[in-house]
Amino acid sequence: MEPGDPTRYDRHVFRLVVVPLVLLFGVAGTTFALARWHPAKLVISSGSVKLGDPYRGATTFSTTCASCHGQNGSGGIGPRLQGLAVTLARVKQQIDAGGGGMPAGLVKGGAEQDVLAYVATLVKPSG
Repeated sequence: MEPGDPTRYDRHVFRLVVVPLVLLFGVAGTTFALARWHPAKLVISSGSVKLGDPYRGATTFSTTCASCHGQNGSGGIGPRLQGLAVTLARVKQQIDAGGGGMPAGLVKGGAEQDVLAYVATLVKPSG
């Protein structure tokens, strides 16, 4: 072989190292660009939130929400709700739309209003 001719080793290194690196950076760059551009915008209504019964809400919270948010909203996999400065409209939006690791619509209708009434006893009023 003459100098400057690619050897079989050079072609294998290119195929086994360079091509996967280019693909990795290409996919990662595209993923981060799409995540930053994400077209879904969070819209929080400025209207009042209808609250239900906080006692029923505590029961629903303990069976549906406490596995992530902890008993009494003390935190766990999900964020700590005790003392959190957040509006009830924002809490309702999170329940309805989900986000992060939380699935959308875990509670609906009257049960959602009850949970919102219970969460109102945990969080600090904001705005």
